[in-house]
Parts: sequence; C-alpha cells; structure tokens
Amino acid sequence: MNTLSAFQEHVGMKYQIYNGLFLNLPFPDVKSSGILLPVFTSYCHDALEEGTPPIELVEEFFSQRVGTDSFRDLKNDLFRFLRLAERQVVLFDAMEDSAFTRIVDTQGPGSIKDTLNRVERSEIVDDYQKLLDEYRVRIVLTAHPTQFYTDQVLSILVDLVDSLQKNDIQEINNLLLQMGNTRFKKQKKPTPLDEAQSLMWTLENVMYSVIPKLHAHLVEDICPDEDAALNLPSIIELGFWPGGDRDGNPFVNHEITTEVGQMLRRKVLGSYLEDARDLTRRLTFDGVLERIQGVVDKLDSTLNPVGRYLNVQKLYEAKQVDGKVFHVEVSDEGYNSAEELLEELFEIRSLVIREHNGLFVQLLNRFIYKIQCFGFHFASLDIRQDSAVHTSLCADILEGVDAKRWGKLKELEGKVLDGKSYEDLSDQKRVEALLLSAEALSKLEHQSRQQLLEEILDSRSDAISRDCLQSFKAIHEIQSRNGEKGAHRYVISHTERSSHVLEVWFLSLLSGFDPDILPLDIVPLFETVEDLHNAPGIMNRLYEIPEYSRHLKNRDRHQHIMLGFSDGTKDGGYVTANWEIYKAKEILTQTTGDHGFRVLFFDGRGGPPARGGGNTHKFYRGLGSKIDSKTIQLTIQGQTISSSYGTEDIAAHNLGQLVSAGLENNLFPSDSMYLNEEERDLIERLSERANAHYMALRNHPKFLPYLEHMTPLSYYGRTNIGSRPSKRSKSGPLNLDSLRAIPFVGAWSQMKQNIPGYYGLGTALEELIKQGEQEKLQKLYHNSLFFRTLMENSMQSLSKSYFPLTSYLNDDPEYGEFWNILKSEAELSTKNLFAITGQNSLLDTDQVIRESIRMRERLILPVIVIQQYALQKIRQLQEEAGVETRRFVESDREKQKDVLEKLIIKSLMASINASRNSV
Repeated sequence: MNTLSAFQEHVGMKYQIYNGLFLNLPFPDVKSSGILLPVFTSYCHDALEEGTPPIELVEEFFSQRVGTDSFRDLKNDLFRFLRLAERQVVLFDAMEDSAFTRIVDTQGPGSIKDTLNRVERSEIVDDYQKLLDEYRVRIVLTAHPTQFYTDQVLSILVDLVDSLQKNDIQEINNLLLQMGNTRFKKQKKPTPLDEAQSLMWTLENVMYSVIPKLHAHLVEDICPDEDAALNLPSIIELGFWPGGDRDGNPFVNHEITTEVGQMLRRKVLGSYLEDARDLTRRLTFDGVLERIQGVVDKLDSTLNPVGRYLNVQKLYEAKQVDGKVFHVEVSDEGYNSAEELLEELFEIRSLVIREHNGLFVQLLNRFIYKIQCFGFHFASLDIRQDSAVHTSLCADILEGVDAKRWGKLKELEGKVLDGKSYEDLSDQKRVEALLLSAEALSKLEHQSRQQLLEEILDSRSDAISRDCLQSFKAIHEIQSRNGEKGAHRYVISHTERSSHVLEVWFLSLLSGFDPDILPLDIVPLFETVEDLHNAPGIMNRLYEIPEYSRHLKNRDRHQHIMLGFSDGTKDGGYVTANWEIYKAKEILTQTTGDHGFRVLFFDGRGGPPARGGGNTHKFYRGLGSKIDSKTIQLTIQGQTISSSYGTEDIAAHNLGQLVSAGLENNLFPSDSMYLNEEERDLIERLSERANAHYMALRNHPKFLPYLEHMTPLSYYGRTNIGSRPSKRSKSGPLNLDSLRAIPFVGAWSQMKQNIPGYYGLGTALEELIKQGEQEKLQKLYHNSLFFRTLMENSMQSLSKSYFPLTSYLNDDPEYGEFWNILKSEAELSTKNLFAITGQNSLLDTDQVIRESIRMRERLILPVIVIQQYALQKIRQLQEEAGVETRRFVESDREKQKDVLEKLIIKSLMASINASRNSV
C-alpha cells in the first residue's frame, strides 16, 4: 500500500467514521449544528465559486435553509458552527497523529537508521565517530503566540491519539464527550511563567524520552566501545525562550528569568528522581541496591533542599578561585552538579558489570544518557533583548559615570568619550569607548565594581534598562544552580553594528563577570536584507578586536550567529530572504574560519514557508559544503511544537530528520550539488526580480491600509494566546518595522492569500522564462536541493491560498485594483512553477501533504467564510455609523460590532490550528 492510500484509509476514512460518532454526541448544539454544518460547507464552496460575497452567502443560507433572519439567531448558529469546527480540527489532528507511522516511512531516506546504514556501507565509521565529537542539533522552544490550544485541549489530543491507535471505541467516545464540554479559549492572556509551564509538558512527556533514545541510537549502533559511547556529550540539545526572551515583551524580567531557570531544574530533577526509584525495582543486588537508594536520597535532597541542609544559609556559598569570587550552590546531602551524579552512576555501573554479570546494566545506561542529554538544566534558557536597549543603557552609563569612576584613572582621563555623546559616535568610536571603559573597569576591585553597579542600578528609573543589567545577574544565578549550559547565550535583536555585540560584552563585565572566563555566548541576530549584507563586515571587525577574540578563544573558538527568516521575508520577500540568508551563511562561514573560529548558525524559523518553515530536512540537507552544518540550531514555536513534536513517534521522526541532514551534509558532501557561477547568477537574477516586484507591492499606497482594514490583523493582539504584544511599539500608525512577523504572515494566511510565501516569484520566473531561461531553471530545480526546496515550499503556500474567498473585493472601489494585483501574482506563480517543476498540480511530489492540506482546508472553509462575513459586516456598520438610520441606534451598532469581533477572534483559533503551520 502506498502512502497516499494509507493516508486515505487510516486518516480520511477513519475521520469520517469518528466524526459521525462525534456528531451524534448527546449535546443539543452538536446535533443541530452537526446536521447543518456539512450542508453549509458545501453551500460555501459553491457560492464562493460563483462569486457570492460571504456576507450575502451567510445571510442567504440562514434565511433560505434555516429560516433565520434576525442577527441574534444568526450569530448563535455561527458560534455553534465555530465551536463544532474547532473540535473537528482536534479530531482530525488526532487522526493524523495516530496514523503517523502508517503514512510516513520513518525508517526510509532521511532517517537516522538510513544514514547509519549508509555510513557502514560506505566504510566511513571512523569519520562518523570523529564527527560526533562536535556535531550538535539544538531545537529551541519559543513562546511566540501561535498556539491556540489550551493545555487541557492538548492533553485531550494526546490521549485521543493513544486511544485511536488502540481503536478503543469506549475511550474515544469518552474523550469526545470530554472535548465537547471543555473550553477551547484561554480566559486571560498567559504570563511568561504560564507559557514556560505549558512548554514543560512537551519537555517532560516527549523530549525527556525521545532525545536520549535518539542519542543512544546514534552512539551505540555504530560505536563498538560502549564506555566511550556513554561518555559522549549529547548530540541533541534543547533551548528555551519563555522567560528569557524580553525583546518587545515588557512582562519578562530578571525575576521571571530566574524562576523559569528554577522550574527547568526542578522538572528535570523530578524526572531523574522517578527514574532512580524505578532502578531500585531491578537493581536489587547486594552492594548495588544500597548505592541506588543513596542516589534516590541525594536526588531527593537536591530537589527538595529545605530542611535537608546542615545550614540553610550555606545554600549559596562564596568560593574563591585564583583571587576571583564565584557563588556556587552547596548541598551537604544532595548533588552540586550533574557531573557528580554521573560519577556516582558510573561507579555503580562498574559494580554491576564486575560483580553481577552486567544484569540490567542497560537500564543504568539509559539513565546515564538522560543525564548526559539534560544535565541539571533540561534546556538552555536563552536571553534576548533589542540592541537599542543596550545602546541606550551604555550611553547613560558611560556619560553619567565617566567623571566619577573612569576619570579616577589618570591614564584614561578624558579619553572614553572625549566630551561627546556615546550615541553620536561612529561604530568604531563606540567600540573604542567600550574597550577603554572595560579596561578601566578591570582595574577596579571586585567590591568597587559591585558598588559601581549598585550606583548605576539606583540611578536607573526605567524598568527595561534596570532589568537589562539585572538579567546578567539572573544568568549567573541560573548557571550556579543548573550548570553553565543552563543559560549561556545572549541574543541581540537588530544587530546592525559591531558595537552592538561589544555592548553586551561590556555590560556583562560591569555586572560582575570576569572577561577571562566569561561563560556567555554573545549571539548577534541579523534580520533584514540590509543586516544580512552587513553581517560579514560586522563580524570581521569583531574578530579583529583582541579583547573579543580572546573571549571567543575561551568559548571553544565558537561564534553563534542567529539569522531571522521571518523578518527577512517581511523585509525583502520570500525568494530574496532565503537567497540572502544562504549567501550570508556562505560568507560568514568563510570569514569566521579565516580568523580561526567556527560559526554556529542559529535559525529563527517559524511554521510556514514565509517564516522559514516548510520541509526543514530538505532545507538543511540542501545547504551544501560551503556552509557550516556541524551544528544545526533552529526555533520551534506555537502550533509547530504540538504538530511536529507533540507525540514521541512524530518528535523522533522530525528530530531524526534534522540530525541526519547535518550528518549527511558533512559525511557525504558530494550529494549536494555545488552551485556553479552560472547557476548562482540565475538565482541572483531571480532574487533581484522577485525583490523588485515585492518591494513594489510593499510600497503600494494600499498595502498597509489593506492589511489594517481588510484583514484580521488587528485581532491577533486580542487573542489570549501569548504574553508578548503583536507590535514592538504600542502607539503610532501601523508600520512594517514595528509589526511582528507572526501577525503579518498570519493576516495574509487568514485571507487565504499567503502573500509572504510566494509574492514576486511568479513575475520573476515569467521574466526569466521570456528571456529563454526555462530549460536552465528546470535543470536547476532537478539538480539543486536548495532551489527545489525553495520552489516546493512556495508551492505549499500557494496550495493554502483560495482567492474565491475574497473575490467580492474585485469590484471594491478602494481595494479592487490592489486585490487583483495579489490574485494575478498567485496565478502567475502557480503557472510558472508548473513550467519549471513539470508538475501538473501543486505538491504532486508529496501527495500525502497535498491530501492533508485539502482535507484541512475543507474543514475550515466555513470558519473563514464566517470570519469574512464578520469583517464585511463590521465595515458595513462603520459605513452606517455616520448616517442617521431607523434600523440602528448607536448602542445597537456597538453591541453588534462586539459580537462580530468575537466571531473573528474565535475563527482565528480554528483556522490557525487546522493549518498547523500558517503563522
């Protein structure tokens, strides 16, 4: 049975069966709506194809089919439809997830098993083992607001998947009953702590099991020396942003950062404690049981220290090493580090092997792997802040403290700023000022430096700059408890000059860190097309600064660099963003290597192709040999976490695909076709034309008004799904610089236009084809995995577009011309993609994805029709607002507008959940 047939049998047919069960649940709303909703869905499709506006479609359907003419009755039916549809989406999600291993070849090409088999066949085991010493994959869970399921609904989804796999009809029925009675909308916006707590479920229930198994698979199956395999550090790592990402989120502060660090530590220690107790049930041998019970007791003391310390005041003890003061957590009964725990477990393991024939030693091995993978930190908590915050803070510090502290050092007197404002200095002069100030700082005694820091904190009135300084203290506290990996990266948004990186270096020294052993990776984030162009020059200048170079030498010669797909696409369009990131990675790899360092790329990716999503395995597999891929790091967020890492089977497959992509790139470089100059020139020309067309759209006078007034953009900020505001600046008119990528991409997705995922590509292809380049483009598509992935991910965006939904705008006096521009580009992109790929329909090469998208789009068709109805109705009310009418008084109009806005917000949830990677 092929995968499409398997999908139709195990997802399509079974969904219809269980949906029938769901529609017959003993809920009055479900029964009545369940009969009408399929009819309404078919009516929507036919009416939209005929060009009927959603407002007319909805009102005519309920008037003719239901006999409902009053808005009061109509809105009740619409809410029932939305409630039913969002629950059907959960059922479909569960159906797909439960059938995952039947419809996906988890052992085929791209899997770890396939890669390891190829390594053995190619007789390059030695090369593989050498690569494992430095190869890493890190997925970073973020709290970006794209997850609409509540924790309760996610739990139902997980249990439903399990019941569907077992075909447990009674349990399925019970879960459907539970789902029918469970609230889907969060009653209030989550706090950053709430967001962190929600993601803990994935860490505890999925990652804690999956990652050590994959790690064991990678090191055991091909490495003959079991002891050496056990001592290898984790190949797969976890990162964490909730509680650390304060860029534009005023609700994240150093106290929350510290609390999330503690939460991560508690969760992983709690899991270790359960595993250790389980070991006492099997390792019951003389001399071993006592040691294992000792591990249990010490883990319990580490997790619950209150009352178990000889002196509670000694919980944090000052320790002096080479004249430098460190504060470390000291336990009289528990473990001070993961290394202590590992050392004891290795001793027990030797005892079991030596005196008990290695009985159940594999259980110990699995426990050791978990500690190798997660330490006492579980996931590394990244700190992120905007460069403007650091610049403002450094300006105030250097200008305000210059005479008081730096001026006391005669040899530096007058040299730091030379009477000028820090922010008015050139980048080079800022760097000089920071280096001089750091030199002066290094000559202050520890106590004087602490006094200076307190003076600065006392002088700060704004919470953001105070928190910026205190966040370094939070890093120190987390590292003292969780180990250095607990919080070792500081990401700088909007890095536009080398001084932006050096400012964080300087602030860390001011906050008490020693420059000789600064345990912090400073990570510039390059986001716009201009930033990407400037990135090599910025990094080159940094590498030439002796003080920064020394810092990198102390960080294993590694420089982490983050690249933002989302803002790059918003800034320059889909094709240009991807091509500029590709080129920037090539140049940054070479530039960093030329200075004797190694770059570790960290990709800020979202769910849809417009934000760097799509097929991630193919993307990383297609990077080629000029881009360092010994480390793959990327963000995973929102509904992508639950859809791609929500169950063990799915998480194992997707993580395995990422791991194998980098392994194959490094071990089989000949697989990746090298782009010759002619091919690079072809992509460059394609990018230039696509960018020009996209920029023409961005600069169109109707672009921002259309986004603001015709899409549900403004409603993203009113959904209770994330603590972070949807705009970086709260006030002022809408502009793309302050607008975050998630609502930007999401608004186009809701309109079923998906502009950021392809706009400009169709016109660019058209121009090159007219110049006689069609054959070259076809050859490039078949030979280059990078280019093929770029094209196919764009096809995924187009497959989720449906312009009949908004065809009523064709005749709109204000936006008709603009809407037709959008529609024409979608049609042109589809036509020309067919021409160069040889496909007859979108996603011919992946029919399972195509069928999944088709069914999901059918599920949410009534949802997006209701959304468009509500948007149209609100505009209609606004047009009537200034006109005296008998039909409405102002209070009636406001009440109706309030109901319509609630319909829009509720429709967002079902639509985004169904699409899974739409924002």
